[in-house]
Amino acid sequence: MNQGPTMQSLVKMINNIMGHNVLSEQQLNKILEGAKKIYDKGGMPAVIQYLMKVTQADVDAQELTQFAENVKNNPQIGMDILEGKKSIRPQKKKR
Repeated sequence: MNQGPTMQSLVKMINNIMGHNVLSEQQLNKILEGAKKIYDKGGMPAVIQYLMKVTQADVDAQELTQFAENVKNNPQIGMDILEGKKSIRPQKKKR
């Protein structure tokens, strides 16, 4: 069974994407623990609000929800983004 990335490799990927250290393993563990508690109480919409608050992300909640659904339906998309193989935001078509 594929366990996915380790906490250490996930933190490393996130920091690489950001270009500098923005997260430690301890911080990510705390965020994930909080997300699980929130999910148990309010489901995915509550988790998205929690993550936006914790990370102070300036993103559209609906866009983030759609992204989460895409990753849920195809987890490889999330790994491809974390590994830099795909962009989080789709390329806009040129006219």
